[in-house]
Amino acid sequence: MIKKYLPNPIHMSWGFGTFGTLTMINSVTTLYLFFLVSVIGVAPALAGLLIFVSKIFDVVTDPLMGWISDRTNTRWGRRRPYLFGSSFLCGTAMVLLFNLPEFSSTFWQAAYIEFALLFFALALTTFNVPYLAMPADMTDDYSERSTIMSYRALFMVFGTFTGGAIAGLIAGKMGGDEAAYGTVGWFLAGVVFATMMLCVIGTRKARFIKTIELVKVPFMEQVRFFLINRPFMVLGGIKIVQFLQLAVGGTSILFFFVQVLQKGEEALLPFGLFYMGASIISIPFWLRLIKRFGKREVFMFGLVLQALAFMSWAIASPTEVDWVFYLRAAALGGTISGIVICGQSMILDVVEYDRRISGLRREGVASAAFSFLEKTMYAAGPALIGILLSVYGFDNSLPRDVIQSDSALFAITLGMAWIPGVCSLLMFIGLIFYNLTEQKIEDTPDAGLKA
Repeated sequence: MIKKYLPNPIHMSWGFGTFGTLTMINSVTTLYLFFLVSVIGVAPALAGLLIFVSKIFDVVTDPLMGWISDRTNTRWGRRRPYLFGSSFLCGTAMVLLFNLPEFSSTFWQAAYIEFALLFFALALTTFNVPYLAMPADMTDDYSERSTIMSYRALFMVFGTFTGGAIAGLIAGKMGGDEAAYGTVGWFLAGVVFATMMLCVIGTRKARFIKTIELVKVPFMEQVRFFLINRPFMVLGGIKIVQFLQLAVGGTSILFFFVQVLQKGEEALLPFGLFYMGASIISIPFWLRLIKRFGKREVFMFGLVLQALAFMSWAIASPTEVDWVFYLRAAALGGTISGIVICGQSMILDVVEYDRRISGLRREGVASAAFSFLEKTMYAAGPALIGILLSVYGFDNSLPRDVIQSDSALFAITLGMAWIPGVCSLLMFIGLIFYNLTEQKIEDTPDAGLKA
């Protein structure tokens, strides 16, 4: 008989996968546009475009990976074999991204960068899509989904801190040049590989569901099941805005610290420490609120606080005292935990609701849809900031310690404060139309398992 609640070590081991994926995502989001523009000398708009174009690849690879993992049967389960193999690819991707060979022309330099980004996208897809589908296999319990996602929230903080703060500190301490960022690539490769392997090893006793005999369902019929799943569609729209928010804010942060606040990469460390500390400390608080008031209501409450936290950066200046800087970092960290727990747990809810109304077990395909949205928006963020920097006159030929024009600083502030803040408010509005509850899931007749 399967236990209703899994042992915490399995939850925690699964969370290590988030440590690896978020280290990958946040290193590219926080550092890569800055690295290409301010260190390598790539034009901002071109650098943003290269990052964005690589994600078009995910239109094909994400759904395909979800479809493949849904139909896999091994003694390791449906998902874990792909996690094991892609751990090696993900580590390699970090080395390729930050260690650029010498090129005689801009064209070949751009071609290599695009190749490295495509390799990165494929490696991340091969791990992340099956990984995100695992919790739906691990439990059917509404409340336990929040518990599992609390570990995702915890390790998202560690991944964000490592991919941004620690990597930025290493780059800054080593001089901030191309060689320093090359060393950062090797460091990130080690962290990513180690955390992903811990996930693979630690989830060996997790519950998994075998693929049953498949029933062919026409493609358009499968699409129809998604379209009539209103909570799935509403949450998908909310997630688009959320991922864009995180990408825009993450891409802008290093530019903001260096240019607006006139600090170096080292400023990522104290920011990360207070962000991480507040995130971890607040997790039990958010879980209690969710249990008492519900996921949607707590999500909305967190978004209001988050909007205020983001917009407060608009009045930040180089002359403000350090404790205000730390307070802003803690405010962002303290709100993100609750938002992540609610949002990720709600993804599992809409996947369960999909299974009930469609009779299809396609957790991988559903997870692939959200993974695609995540990576597309994480690519759109750097593209948007690259365009804003170009339009508002950011001069990448200037030394990094030379302050840019007021218009360029305004563009950076848009990315750090105003765009993320508005995104929080848009998500709040979107949640008004989300109506999936535990009772609604329980009251929905099971259509009968087809696949």
